[in-house]
Amino acid sequence: MELTSEPTLRPSVSEAERRAGLLWMGAGVLAGGLLISLWTGLAALAALFALPAPPPGWLVLGLLMGGGLFREGWRMTQGEPDAPLPGAEASALGRTFILLMILIGCGAVAERWAPHLPLFILPFQIAVAVLGPLAWFNLLRWRLRAPCSRRTGWWGLSLGSLLTPALALVPEGLTLGGLALGLVILRVILEGPGFLTRWLPGGFPPPERLLSESLLADPWIWVGILIGTVLLVPFIEEALKPLPAILRVRDPRLSPSEMILYGALGGAGFALAENLLNGSLGGMWAPTAVGRLGATALHVWNGGLMGWAWGGLRRGRVLEAIGAYLLAGLLHGLWNAGAVALGGALAAPLSVEARALILPPALAGMGIAMLMVIGGLWWALPMLGEADGRSSA
Repeated sequence: MELTSEPTLRPSVSEAERRAGLLWMGAGVLAGGLLISLWTGLAALAALFALPAPPPGWLVLGLLMGGGLFREGWRMTQGEPDAPLPGAEASALGRTFILLMILIGCGAVAERWAPHLPLFILPFQIAVAVLGPLAWFNLLRWRLRAPCSRRTGWWGLSLGSLLTPALALVPEGLTLGGLALGLVILRVILEGPGFLTRWLPGGFPPPERLLSESLLADPWIWVGILIGTVLLVPFIEEALKPLPAILRVRDPRLSPSEMILYGALGGAGFALAENLLNGSLGGMWAPTAVGRLGATALHVWNGGLMGWAWGGLRRGRVLEAIGAYLLAGLLHGLWNAGAVALGGALAAPLSVEARALILPPALAGMGIAMLMVIGGLWWALPMLGEADGRSSA
């Protein structure tokens, strides 16, 4: 008896699906190509002028997001259906957080064994930088019991990690530049221009000496950093972070929980970019990695809160949306204040007594912010989504 196999039927692809897939593939090539080219150019300039190399996270982000968008676009052109985004099951979440702790511990061991070879820590840094945002986002998704597809995940992560930081550069640059200029003018009025000669006694020194000897010992610098990171930057970022929710705010089919999820997806993407682009390969990597996990949870919580605020705006709840925006900005500012104070106490040339006065309030502020964030992800945001879902039903 002769057996014959039937030919595998290829799924039919509509013209709209094919065009959408090609658009995704083009976006992947463009995003990945730009970041990889930027990193390559900066690395060449650094080698030419003996400057520090750009963070390898730029290259990783380009490969990750560009490759992900391209692959998903290819699936669309082949007629492959969308699928649920994995990782929001209780068992998967437990394994993810355990893996994160193991990676941080292995990175600490690698740092201890080879303190002068920070590249040994690079694989652990990349893994924590990528897994952290996904872990916190999936925790919120599990608590919300809201669906999220694979394509929605790539779309939201790409907006949060690529477009939101690019949009934030202009207002942050203008705001921080204006702040620096204003502080310099104010100091010239109060003290005269003599502080410039104290900063640069023999012309421009090498960058590492400029930072360690002159600027870090100047209180005006820390005042400017605190104003910028506590009062200015947080409110700019929180306005732009929920970009996926902003783009879907006119869709009447989205429930309040889904609006929270879209905002959190933008926050997770933003945290992914921040982790990869700002990650340090220097000393004390393990505490820095734990701090980055905390900041990542903050971004996911604030993004979800702002997604809820945008969902309230479309129902006319303006005051609640403004209150959520202020809470997100203030919580972000509280975390940044603790991080700046902690970094200043360790980096600035301070006495032991001064460090003892600064460190406890800094750690307490960051601890309070972290408790509020975890409580928000576990309880507050799911409660808001469920309550608004009942009221709009």
